[in-house]
Amino acid sequence: ESEGQEEDIMQQGEVEGLEQIEGSHVKLKGYIMLKGRPCQCTKVSFAKPGKHGHVKCNIVGADVITEKKYQHMCPGHEMIEVPIIKKYDLEVSDIEKEDGKNGNISGITCMNDDGEEVHVNFDSSNNKHMDIAKKFAEFEENGIDDEVIVISILQATCGEKGKYQWEEIIDKWTTRKD
Repeated sequence: ESEGQEEDIMQQGEVEGLEQIEGSHVKLKGYIMLKGRPCQCTKVSFAKPGKHGHVKCNIVGADVITEKKYQHMCPGHEMIEVPIIKKYDLEVSDIEKEDGKNGNISGITCMNDDGEEVHVNFDSSNNKHMDIAKKFAEFEENGIDDEVIVISILQATCGEKGKYQWEEIIDKWTTRKD
C-alpha cells in the first residue's frame, strides 16, 4: 500500500466459498444467503415429510443491506449458504466536502479502534447518512468536543459462488461522551 492512501472500510479479503447449513437447520434470526443476498431469517417453518420422506422448509429472510424480503422453499436436506457478516464501530472524525466548507458532502472520515483513518462513502439519499452529517455540523457549530458520533458498520458477502462481493451499510449510529 502506498503511503498516505486512505484505508477503505471495504477492504475485505476475497471470499472463495461460504459455509453451508441444511435447510432444516435454519434458525429464526440466523443469517442465510437467499437468491445471492445476505439475509436474516425472519420466518421459518417445516412441513412434515411428504411421500418421498423429505421435510419441506419454508424460509423467509430480509436482506441485511436492502431490507428486501425473500422467500425460499426447499427440501430439508438442501444446503443453504451462510453469508459472512462483519460488524464494527467507527468514530466519525470529519465530514468531507467537495470545494471546502459549502460544497456537497462527499464522504465521512472515521477512525477505527486502531486509530487508522477509514473512509465511508456518503449517500445523500440515505437518511442515516444525512442525520450523521447534520449531527456533526451541529457539534461543530456549537463547539461540542466532548462528544463523538459512533457509526456501526455492517458488512456482508453478496453474490454467487465464484463471484462473491462485499457490501456494507451504516447499520446504526449514536453519540457518546468522549
